[in-house]
Amino acid sequence: MVRFINGFNRLFGLLFAALLALTGGLNRAFSGDVYPWQSETDVVLAESLLRAQGVTTDGSAWIFSGRAALQRVDIATGKTEAVNLRAIPDPLRTRFGVKHIGGVSAAEGKLYVPMEDSKAWRHPLIAVFDAVTLEYTGVYGLLDSVRHPHGVPWVSADAAHGVLYTGDGRNYNEIYIYDLASFTYIGAIALSEPIVKIQGGEVRGGLLYVAANDATRAVYTVDTATGAVTKLFDRILSQSDRIGNFGGEGEDLTLLPLPDGTAIHTLQTGATFLDVTLRHYAYELT
Repeated sequence: MVRFINGFNRLFGLLFAALLALTGGLNRAFSGDVYPWQSETDVVLAESLLRAQGVTTDGSAWIFSGRAALQRVDIATGKTEAVNLRAIPDPLRTRFGVKHIGGVSAAEGKLYVPMEDSKAWRHPLIAVFDAVTLEYTGVYGLLDSVRHPHGVPWVSADAAHGVLYTGDGRNYNEIYIYDLASFTYIGAIALSEPIVKIQGGEVRGGLLYVAANDATRAVYTVDTATGAVTKLFDRILSQSDRIGNFGGEGEDLTLLPLPDGTAIHTLQTGATFLDVTLRHYAYELT
């Protein structure tokens, strides 16, 4: 499958180039005069389905999640290293009705993957995969559906402190904290101001960086000690009161300082929903 994806991209290079030009132009038009990104990587059609939910990194590869799939892509070459097209394990699908993957997070060779029985919201859980092979390890933690009445759309692993951060799927007044090993609920961080529809996050230097699917698809930081919320930048300025996700949907983010000066990398689906873009922003992390 890895060879097929890489070969498919080469074979249909001209078609992809035309689609990328079209979708990229529309995306830039809808974005407006927002905080500038330094570069971006765009994929269209079938491969976008592998990346439409989340992104994280272990330092050498981007790891993407789709609704039911995982993909690992080498940062230096852009080549797919591993793919799991059936990333929702059959035992979890059968027992809990799981059918949707959210924003993922990598730590110490493991990939933490939030899953939910979308629209039913009875069995939010986090499953653990090998970050290199993308194979399920057999480990999962079932979360409290009362605390997560709209599922578990994202997770952020903080290995240095042995915790996971996550939340419910709507408006956020607090961030939940779970033990990284046992998935036991520890407590919550009360936010200084609400954040609408967080789609993903990563931790660095005592700050939880989160990407939202709010009106401007903004990126924020949350101080994990105080709950103080700071807005960093917007990703899109086009809005519509009648059309949901007008101009594209804001998805996950990950953090990695690269030689070109970029450090915040955000994921979003395009205005036509035919493409998924990973944007690279120059930013000085704490």
